[in-house]
Amino acid sequence: MKKRGQVAVFIILALLIIIIVMFLIYLRQSTGKDPVTEIKEGQIDDSNLRKFVQSCVDSTSKKAVFYLGFVGGNLKEDVFENFYNVMEDYKIPYYYFDKRSYILDEEGFKTKILAQYMKENLQKCTAEFKDFKYLKVTEKNPEINVVLGENEVIFNVKYPIKIDRGFLGTNLESSYQSKVPARLKEIISIAQEIVKREVENERYIHWDYMNEATSRGYYSLH
Repeated sequence: MKKRGQVAVFIILALLIIIIVMFLIYLRQSTGKDPVTEIKEGQIDDSNLRKFVQSCVDSTSKKAVFYLGFVGGNLKEDVFENFYNVMEDYKIPYYYFDKRSYILDEEGFKTKILAQYMKENLQKCTAEFKDFKYLKVTEKNPEINVVLGENEVIFNVKYPIKIDRGFLGTNLESSYQSKVPARLKEIISIAQEIVKREVENERYIHWDYMNEATSRGYYSLH
């Protein structure tokens, strides 16, 4: 009965999070031309270079939310101790295991997973600006602040970049922002409540709360 209750909770949580996955797959499939290609076709000035950085901030933001739902973060060091391994590259984090809650609070999701993913991967996207062979670009590590809105996840990024053209050095405006349309704040709240109720009574599957979640529109991609 103990194992059945645990598996049920993980399946329920996976169903809640998978909505983000489906929506972000759609977003990734609907992206346009490669940002480096677009810039190469135009003039490489400060504004176009900022557009390239912004495109990396946007794509990395989407992946941060995507991987939170898909594999619990996809970070260098796992935030969660235990996972349910579906296959080699697909694992669901155990928010509840052995009568204990391992779910993060909202601040933990923002700083330990979303912001950390941006820190680890944004500069992989810009790739030391190697595609811009005629520019000398120096960069500092980005600083990330994540805000969970009611209907979106907001990434505020401070990313200092300097362009050296030999006779002139230019500091780009360092502030970037990306908004990912996902009701992650409410999803986290629902997951926390389910885990809390499971800790209180591990043998009971809380279908009443799941029905309430469904009534909020989590059967569709809003």
